[in-house]
Amino acid sequence: MDFLEGLNAAVEYIENHLQDVQDEVIPLQAAKLAACSVGGFSRLFSALTGMGLTEYVRRRRLTMAAYDLRAGGSQARIIDIAVKYGYESADAFCRAFARQHGVTPGKVRNTSVPLKVLPPVHFHISFTGGRLMDFRIVETPGMRLKGLRKQFEGPASERFGQEHIMWADFDGCDNAPAKVGGEIPGIWYGIWDAGYYHVARDEADTTGEGLEPVVLKGGVYAVFKTGSGGFAGDELPRLRAQIFGAWLKDGGYRQARDYEVEVYHLTAKSEKDKRYYEIWIPLERA
Repeated sequence: MDFLEGLNAAVEYIENHLQDVQDEVIPLQAAKLAACSVGGFSRLFSALTGMGLTEYVRRRRLTMAAYDLRAGGSQARIIDIAVKYGYESADAFCRAFARQHGVTPGKVRNTSVPLKVLPPVHFHISFTGGRLMDFRIVETPGMRLKGLRKQFEGPASERFGQEHIMWADFDGCDNAPAKVGGEIPGIWYGIWDAGYYHVARDEADTTGEGLEPVVLKGGVYAVFKTGSGGFAGDELPRLRAQIFGAWLKDGGYRQARDYEVEVYHLTAKSEKDKRYYEIWIPLERA
């Protein structure tokens, strides 16, 4: 079995075990089929797909759950689907379902309701790099901000699904921007710091109460910029995959610490084609 066959065999195993509630078994067996360690397979999967393995399995389960609910119509019980895909309660399943699809499970029986589905990944011969990246090196003395923080589970590469919960404003999400306060147009910061994620901005732009002080640490950063007009949930994972899949290996630097800064340059809805995002990576020479 060659390298690509091993990766696709691992994905096929995952697909065949989406209903297996023993989550720890999936990465172990998938890694064996790909002839990797569990950690190595998780890092490789994240670099190739732009999402962590845990997030991929979760999104595939919620995709299949939506298909099951739609196919079953009024006969499909939400609690049965929840248990089938490893959720201990209907409430937990409904919250996770709404975060991905933007609607509650009960509304999916209406076939006109749109879904946010994730097709299964398939690996073929491809490459990293070979794509222009807009970046610069900056040195900053640091910046004092105010905002909210939350402890996340898993490595930095798997954080984007949990970030979405903080930023989004539909039912079951944290809606951190509303709690931080101030007008949405402007500069916002998402700061990952060794397992904690902060949504923050300059203190003068905040209006919320009970906010924590947040420090954007001083130092030398590589600053990478997305194109304009995209959705942060799509643009930032893609950009991060490029950074860690190609640029850091080629640029003669390494990440200085488990710390990353996202800068959201947000605009009014009428000018959404002008919004863009940045990822700041603290550097030291490799």
